Amino acid sequence: MSPPRRGRRAFLHTCAASLLAATLPGRAFGRAAPVRIGVDAEFMDPNSTADDAVLFGARAAVDDLNARGGVLGGRPLQLVTSDNRSVPARGVANLERLGAERDVVGVLCGKLSPVVIEQLPTLHALRLPLLAPWAAADAIIDNGQRPNYASRMGLSDTLAIDALLAEIERRKLRRIGLLAPQTAWGRSCQYAAERYIASRARQRLEIVGIEWHRWGTHDSIPDSYRTLLELGADALLLIANEPEGAALVKGLAGMPAQDLRPIFSHWGISGGCFPELCGAARQHVELELVQSFSFAHARGEDGARLAQRAMRHFGAETPLAVPSQTGIGPAYDLVRLLAVAIERAGGTHRPAIHEALEHLPTLEGVVRSHAPAFTPTRHEALGAGDVLLCRFDAAGQLRPR
Repeated sequence: MSPPRRGRRAFLHTCAASLLAATLPGRAFGRAAPVRIGVDAEFMDPNSTADDAVLFGARAAVDDLNARGGVLGGRPLQLVTSDNRSVPARGVANLERLGAERDVVGVLCGKLSPVVIEQLPTLHALRLPLLAPWAAADAIIDNGQRPNYASRMGLSDTLAIDALLAEIERRKLRRIGLLAPQTAWGRSCQYAAERYIASRARQRLEIVGIEWHRWGTHDSIPDSYRTLLELGADALLLIANEPEGAALVKGLAGMPAQDLRPIFSHWGISGGCFPELCGAARQHVELELVQSFSFAHARGEDGARLAQRAMRHFGAETPLAVPSQTGIGPAYDLVRLLAVAIERAGGTHRPAIHEALEHLPTLEGVVRSHAPAFTPTRHEALGAGDVLLCRFDAAGQLRPR
């Protein structure tokens, strides 16, 4: 379960207090100045759990690294959080403030691609490494910048859509209805789907229609589904966050069985309280979605410890009940990789850290073995073999197939 929604501010205050307790100079670190890492996400979104997951994964890595002495001969790592409230302009302003702070060496983002895409020009002007554990739009990494200060350890839209369409093919479905937000994320997924279909043998797959929904609006979602149904869709490719996804599921629950089509969803719906928002309606819909990390596949002793810590932190009875797991493992590994880059750079100079991120040694992470995570020409840490197809079980736990 996620932190109580009444207590978002209290939850973040508790996180901040625990971070400071772990990293304040004057304890194990004497007077050593902290090396700071930003986390900019949608912290006051009442439905989001992705922000909590990313922050928890980053905090767990910081705690582990500080327990081993920090970086640069004894400087503690410290997280600095900022809330973009799901608003791109606020995200840009947050990045400007983070970039102006002393010894901020990088920033982790949240789940919202439209926010991160708007931040890219500022990111590169500040020469501030961006580490993306969730936001998936292709353009975040394929941004045309050289040097490119953005790196990701999560699914790109291309990886996610390719995996979903391959599963649709495997199921011998052909006529696809696409339901997507009218944002950069939605367009990124549209282009990825069109590229995949164009690369396949003719007549194997077809997009029969595209229905666009406005970000944050829900009422029209069931009507959009009916439109795609009338166009002959035998499968639905869903690009949505949890409120829109839940509106669709609840709208389908009252339809006759012959009108129900399997739903193949991007991971946006797993970034919030999707099972709770759907309620019992979820049991009437066939739905699969992609993930890049699950505690079912967490690697090594670090992965096992991280799962136990996450269960305690989120009050979950099993690791698979932890919300938004797919943000936790990548955030944890990204902070550890950043720490290695800081050491190899020998300081907090951002361009040197960026250079080091492109020339890292092998690191055994909880997500995978990074050998290496990034190169000068590849800023995506994951590949097609890292995509997990998952389903929610009756208890609302997300299980890989």
